[in-house]
Amino acid sequence: MHKYSPLPLAISAILSMLTLLSCNHNKVSENKKSSSAPVPVMTKLPSFISDENEAHIYLSRHFWDNTNINDTLYLQNPILLKDFFIKYLRHLSNEDSSVAAHSLKAWTKKVLQSPKNMQHFMLELAENTLYDPNSPARNETLYISILEVLSKDTTLLPVIRQKYNEQLYIARQNRPGEKANNFIMMDSKGKKNSLSDFKGKYTLLMFYEPSCPACKASLEILNNSKTFVKVCNLLNLLAIYTGDNLHEWKKSTNKFNPKWIVVHDLEMEITTERLYDRRPSPSFYLLDKNQVVILKDGTTSQLLSILEVLNKEHGIKG
Repeated sequence: MHKYSPLPLAISAILSMLTLLSCNHNKVSENKKSSSAPVPVMTKLPSFISDENEAHIYLSRHFWDNTNINDTLYLQNPILLKDFFIKYLRHLSNEDSSVAAHSLKAWTKKVLQSPKNMQHFMLELAENTLYDPNSPARNETLYISILEVLSKDTTLLPVIRQKYNEQLYIARQNRPGEKANNFIMMDSKGKKNSLSDFKGKYTLLMFYEPSCPACKASLEILNNSKTFVKVCNLLNLLAIYTGDNLHEWKKSTNKFNPKWIVVHDLEMEITTERLYDRRPSPSFYLLDKNQVVILKDGTTSQLLSILEVLNKEHGIKG
């Protein structure tokens, strides 16, 4: 694992924001509350466990023991159930990845055995929290553990299982610490290259859309960032369009300063072969000098945080 990998499990600081996260498609109204609805309760730590590490592991495995996930009365007050799930994720965020994975897989199996309305609510909540690109607690590492169970479960409808298989496939692409998928590109001057041609420097990939306001705003943030300006000499800067409207793409190339190489996906293989997860726009990938992924599908702020580390490590001043 590369030392500059993003923090896939360090989400505690932002999980509290998720109380505002809405699941727009839940059939259960969040405004519907009942005095008879039970309150989810975390399991208590046995008195014989005094070691802190053992305590964390125990709670990860038994967090839901006092909350019967088969009891659909919890759905009468879904906000409480959401908050409890967030509390669970907050605990897992401080755990070893193998402990977190074991816990989430066991949780997913319990959910799959619950009544259909509870199953639907919990799985949609997990997807909206951990996989939605707009979620402040999007966490691919945690979600993969859930997907590894869902993609194999034969009780789900084939079309639903296929959806989870597709999510798992793209989630496993370009994981931090692994070499980035190669692809062929062409720049605005008609020069053909492949990603593997860019060696010897860190490589920044910015997947963008020509008419995307968020892409324009992110580019302005980078251009006005002292951190980004200072580190530019360490980077190959690639702005990549993956669509098929080359007329619009050519018009957009003048939005980038000359330090950027603006290209399009020549053979449309990024889309057809599903080589990169780029659901948000823009989507940033940062690769090291050996094209090992440091940041996957990151935001502008995540990128700048990592570039600040590069600045310090390379002793760049100015």
